[in-house]
Amino acid sequence: MTSIPEPRTAATASGDAATAALDVQPELVRLDYQQTTDLLRTLSDIRFKLLALVPTLSGTAIAILGHTRSAAELLGVGLLGLTATLGVLLYELRNTQLYEYATRRAQHDEAALGFPSLGRTRGSGGLFTERPARTLRLFGIAPVDRDRGLVLVYSAAFAGWTYLVAWGGLRALDVGSARKIGALVGVAVGLLLLVELSRIHNGADE
Repeated sequence: MTSIPEPRTAATASGDAATAALDVQPELVRLDYQQTTDLLRTLSDIRFKLLALVPTLSGTAIAILGHTRSAAELLGVGLLGLTATLGVLLYELRNTQLYEYATRRAQHDEAALGFPSLGRTRGSGGLFTERPARTLRLFGIAPVDRDRGLVLVYSAAFAGWTYLVAWGGLRALDVGSARKIGALVGVAVGLLLLVELSRIHNGADE
């Protein structure tokens, strides 16, 4: 009995055509690999600039406003910093998706171009295909990788900005021990974000 082929959607046909083009045109693959690695380089550059900027701004604001300040100053600067950091975090999460996709595409191109392997006896290799496994652990407990470092930096920044906002809000309401309570609120928000970003990170690894 003759089997009937499954219907092909426009997206499937387009994807198959693109894959076939990469398989039969080495020059196109080389161009794609160059553009992909350029994108990866750009995303890495943006990431490390933000990584330097976010904790610097939050730490400086806390150091300056840590002295006796009015509730309006604490609320104004704190809300501004918290909003800006949230925007940067959303941008970073999207960039992480793009980075992972570009890495997979670079691995495909390396296989198509037949890059030599440094450690394998068979099969192709390449800078992205042979990335070292995440085997390092801090104190033998915490896994060491780039994304977990980002999780810590953004969680700490959110904790700092939230501390200023909570302190300013409680002070405006004349609540006793406003600074201590604000610090506790900041720590709680930082830990909550740490858990959520870790969940997102672990889900992306699966």
